[in-house]
Amino acid sequence: MVPSNSNDDRSPGRPDELTADANSLLASIINSSDDAIIACDMKGDIISWNRAASRIFGYTLAEVLDQPFTLLFPEGQLPDQEALVKLLQQGTPIGQFETMRRCKDAAELPTRLSISPIYDQKQMLRGISMIVRDSSEAYRIANRLTQSERHFRQVVDAAPNAMVMIDGRGCIEMVNTQTEIIFGYNRTELLGKTMEILIPERFRKHHPGLRMDYFAVPTTRAMGIGSDLYGLRKDGSEFPVEIGLNPIETADGIKVLSAIVDISERKRQEERFRLVVEAAPNAMVMIDSRGYIEMVNAQTEQLFGYARKELLGKPMEILIPERFRPQHPGLRSDYFNTPTTRAMGSGRDLFGLRKDGSEFQVEIGLNPIQTADGVKVLSAIVDISERKRFTDELSRRNQELNNFAYVASHDLKSPLRGVDQLATWLTEDLAGKIDTDTDEHLRLMRVRIKRMEKLLDDLLLYFRAGQLGGNIEHIDFAVLIRDVFELCCAEHPFTLELIGDFPICPAHKVPLELVFRNLISNVVKHHDQATGKIIIHASHTEHFFEFAVADDGPGIAEEHRERVFTMFQTLRPRDEVEGSGMGLAIIKKTLESLGGRIRLDGNHPRGAVFHFSWPRQVNRQWHEIIK
Repeated sequence: MVPSNSNDDRSPGRPDELTADANSLLASIINSSDDAIIACDMKGDIISWNRAASRIFGYTLAEVLDQPFTLLFPEGQLPDQEALVKLLQQGTPIGQFETMRRCKDAAELPTRLSISPIYDQKQMLRGISMIVRDSSEAYRIANRLTQSERHFRQVVDAAPNAMVMIDGRGCIEMVNTQTEIIFGYNRTELLGKTMEILIPERFRKHHPGLRMDYFAVPTTRAMGIGSDLYGLRKDGSEFPVEIGLNPIETADGIKVLSAIVDISERKRQEERFRLVVEAAPNAMVMIDSRGYIEMVNAQTEQLFGYARKELLGKPMEILIPERFRPQHPGLRSDYFNTPTTRAMGSGRDLFGLRKDGSEFQVEIGLNPIQTADGVKVLSAIVDISERKRFTDELSRRNQELNNFAYVASHDLKSPLRGVDQLATWLTEDLAGKIDTDTDEHLRLMRVRIKRMEKLLDDLLLYFRAGQLGGNIEHIDFAVLIRDVFELCCAEHPFTLELIGDFPICPAHKVPLELVFRNLISNVVKHHDQATGKIIIHASHTEHFFEFAVADDGPGIAEEHRERVFTMFQTLRPRDEVEGSGMGLAIIKKTLESLGGRIRLDGNHPRGAVFHFSWPRQVNRQWHEIIK
């Protein structure tokens, strides 16, 4: 043990006191030392110290006697538990290291500390001794920090990223709080160690050479551009990092300050993004601002016929027919200037180029993606070749069908008119010469000819329902409805009631009249009484005007409510009521072509209610009715 011989700090009767003459010289040396010399037993309790210890810490021996030596140091400023265990069990000394001490007045000051084992004459381990050097004054004299240097250290410690400063040998001279948090070390465990302590073992052998290359030409730059970098925590776990290197001029030469960012979460997000892109049903291609491909999915390989490795790092133009390539860089540059989610080449036919040289028509959606390396563009590419063929074929067949309807309505009506004329002549020529039954038969013939003509007219109207539009007029809906009602009920004593807020706005008059005329005439045609009442309600939503046309007639049974919108469907024999059975089918097709809808409800206890929506937004591109 190392006892104290201080007159003011003596503790008579303790076995560690130096009382023998043989030890007086040693006691004098210890007490005259400028360094604190502290002796502790195997439990770590203080059993002796010298005058310098009282000066450095501010305590007397009596105040610290039998107290654990840990009270002299702030939390986290002593070696880790493993090093202390090795010291107490194996006698492994702990060499000098910089730390902080806590004084009696609670001040925390810089200190240089070393800890050694204490053996007795039989070489048995009996305790530990600590030599504590007050480096606070030396620290101020040696470093003489300027105000800007103090600010520098404060800024580094407050930085949101881990900051590590090393010298030319790779030894760590400064770390901040974030370094302790990210790597799991106390800063005393890092100071003086080589940087390799924070690097996975498989990368360590290359690091000294890379460090020498950097110190040869020190510049501010990112470390390991183009490669994946990893940090090593105290617990042995690894994590991906980004590192920025900054040379710092000091009085002792060039140092390097490394800013270390844990990018684990970003990597997880990137992996989730990659999985989503890979699972997309369309071809997905991500490019940078230079137009180079950075990511593709399996659908891209399948659609274009390339293996993934044949595309990565290549310019996007590899997938574009040669005749479009000269314009593409300019278009790409324009997009990157104002990146937004939108379709590419609106109003133009776009084509892709397969590896085998074949072209196919595509649709492309562009999506800007913010990444750590700046804006990228993710393109969703859809092969529309089959859809285009189907659309062209459908358009051709629709045109053929329209032509057929036109021919049928015009060419078939001509012989019908001839038959009708013959039936009229027979009726006139045989007036008074034929019996009642024959006269009725001729009348029914003319009625059915008229019905056939009406059917042909409605057939043509149905096929043109999606093209109804004509001129856009400023319409008072209430006035238009009253005019249609007067036209349909001129010979019938029906009444009309309008309820709600009827719009006054631009609209296509022709289809609007068609819808109200068919609905109102149906009420009159199918009513089971000589008089009746029609009530029309009006309301609106954000995108539609909503109307409900209700009557007090016999109504329509629930099982027939869907069938009434089908072509050629009537609920009463055609000889009892005039009509082709196409009126509601025409209304339905007209409304749906404009973006509206129609449905039928019961009007209890009698009647029916037709609800339909009319779009508030005017489409000014409807075609005129084919003449």
